[in-house]
Amino acid sequence: MRHLNYAQALEAAVFEEMQRDGKVYYMGEDVGVFGGAISKMYSLYKTFPERVIDTPLDEKGFTGVAVGMAWMGLRPIVEFMYPDFIVLAMNEIAHGACKQYWLSNQKCPVPMVIRSCQGIGSQCGAHHSECIEGWLMNYPGLKIAVPTFPDDAYGMMKYAVRDNDPVVWLDCRTTIYTTEADVPEEAENALIPFGQARIRREGTDVTIVAWHKLLTDALAAAEDLEKQGISCEVIDPRTLIPFDIETVLASIRKTGHLIIAHEANIRGGFGAEIAAQVLEREAGALKTPITRIGTPNTFIPVGTVEWQIVPDKMDVIHAVKGTLGKELTSEERGSTEVDVIAELKKSRPNDVE
Repeated sequence: MRHLNYAQALEAAVFEEMQRDGKVYYMGEDVGVFGGAISKMYSLYKTFPERVIDTPLDEKGFTGVAVGMAWMGLRPIVEFMYPDFIVLAMNEIAHGACKQYWLSNQKCPVPMVIRSCQGIGSQCGAHHSECIEGWLMNYPGLKIAVPTFPDDAYGMMKYAVRDNDPVVWLDCRTTIYTTEADVPEEAENALIPFGQARIRREGTDVTIVAWHKLLTDALAAAEDLEKQGISCEVIDPRTLIPFDIETVLASIRKTGHLIIAHEANIRGGFGAEIAAQVLEREAGALKTPITRIGTPNTFIPVGTVEWQIVPDKMDVIHAVKGTLGKELTSEERGSTEVDVIAELKKSRPNDVE
């Protein structure tokens, strides 16, 4: 076993897949000598210079090239500096990548991975800090992976590269260098198939479904709440499409309460899709209404104030106690920082919810 952080585990997975299969390419802006904008994968260009393609600043162009490569049987991994820029290549993704397999009468698979790192942490403001899974979940044929921990990143990336469907792979900016885990040495049995959630913490009082930043916040909140006699079951979906609803339903039958937490804007977020599936299939198991936690429907500001916009551990604690009808401690009641959202509502009342 190797003890790696998330970025190291991901680099190991891509390196091993490029070593195993000469059809795997890595491409994007500054991915050559610079190693990429997300996590510095220096080993790729050093070892496979002919298959690491440093592209121009043209998301539409290099994504279209990658789609064509996948149509021809290659397996490109495309890196976007920031996920916000995916809109520049939406035609190539939505029409070129998602639909080709079915429009070709299932004769032309599109095996490609579109990778980016989403969320706050760079202090770069509204054009670089969005969470985009809600934009993409409506496209049939597209898979969405949201791993948070290194062992999952390693096994799931190896699976994604070998998958014949297009995969959008979303890292989390606040956890890419901070989460660590033991990762197996290169082995075929290390692959982790999509659509299998993982129970990160078992509990009996309330179910929390979360990913990326809010998953680490939920685990920290669950640890604090355990000291107060509240038992939280925390579920990491790992992939949103396909989504493992059965694991969530089994947990709800046990706890009777559900909280869904994500960093993305709450309006149109994937949390609403999870809530809908639960209500359609297991509404009778719920003792209280479903609670959703997400970023308010506004932009991410520049600078450290970004941390006051998105939810955190204390928001999870408040949600759990509100769901269970428990009293907040004095420390929990006094945890709220400057109400940035209230100030935004004053200046743009119709834009912030």
